[in-house]
Amino acid sequence: MTSYWLLPFGIVSELAGVAIWLTESDPDIALVGYFLAHALACLVFTIVLLVFLPARYSQQRWLAAVFLFSLQFAMPFVGSIGVFIGVLLALYLPRSKREIPWQEVPIPELPFRPTDTDSQIIYTEGGLRQVLREASDPGKRLKALLASRQMPGRAGIEILREALKDPVDDVRLLAYSILDQREKALVEEAETLQKRLAEAAAGRTPKQAGRRLAQVWWETAYLGLAQGSLRQYYLEKARDLLVTLVGSYDEPADWLLLGRVELALDHWAAARESLEVALESGARSETVLPYLAEVAFLERDYQRVRFYLARCAHGQIPAAINPLLEAWL
Repeated sequence: MTSYWLLPFGIVSELAGVAIWLTESDPDIALVGYFLAHALACLVFTIVLLVFLPARYSQQRWLAAVFLFSLQFAMPFVGSIGVFIGVLLALYLPRSKREIPWQEVPIPELPFRPTDTDSQIIYTEGGLRQVLREASDPGKRLKALLASRQMPGRAGIEILREALKDPVDDVRLLAYSILDQREKALVEEAETLQKRLAEAAAGRTPKQAGRRLAQVWWETAYLGLAQGSLRQYYLEKARDLLVTLVGSYDEPADWLLLGRVELALDHWAAARESLEVALESGARSETVLPYLAEVAFLERDYQRVRFYLARCAHGQIPAAINPLLEAWL
């Protein structure tokens, strides 16, 4: 702590340098005299500052000393005193309290309204099934049903059908209500499209309305909203309409959908023929080849299964096909 006594000497050196600069008539002597006095003041203040530095600088104290001396010497007149005061203020003034940039929130419940998640599904099919099977609280099972409305395709429908076996009446009624809403929406759309087709000129089926009607019938059967003989009826209606469409317009998308409908009807030869025509007409191979592989598997032609999957592996592979390729290739 004896270095504190050097402070008056450093101040006097700095003031002496300023006095030499102002009073000396010879500019060269004034310049040399000032810089010598300024360097001496910087050295004194550096020695004093080293005492105040935290312990983490003790291992390489000479680097800190070089930095402090260079910083002070680079600023004439006020450099040494200004840096000394600035370092002391930075080391010993209390830090201002910062606001915490985050806030704890409770774990959210299962969402039943669409959320902005960049099209990513937050709750998987398996997670919702587990809630429905194992949650003892009926309220959680109800929220799982509401969350299943975000799930596209058959996964959400299968969860709703499983909830129809729930022992609580409210859960069963909610599942039935959601299923009924989906089926009713598709039926109403189908009726509207049928009216448009009936009002169209005879001899040619309107392309967009006919294709959408076939898709609605196919979707009703594919999602499992129709079962048994009603499912068979929808599939046959979709097939008849698609046969008319491919005869008039010969679109690859219609051939592909016709192949899927024939496959659902267990007409394997017709499904293979439609899918091959779709592939030849320009449909994307990675979309058609998995269905051709499925047809070959049902016909127990396992060599062609590997052939189609090998061709599919060279394109842009859908994520759902990866486990299938790993198992067969």
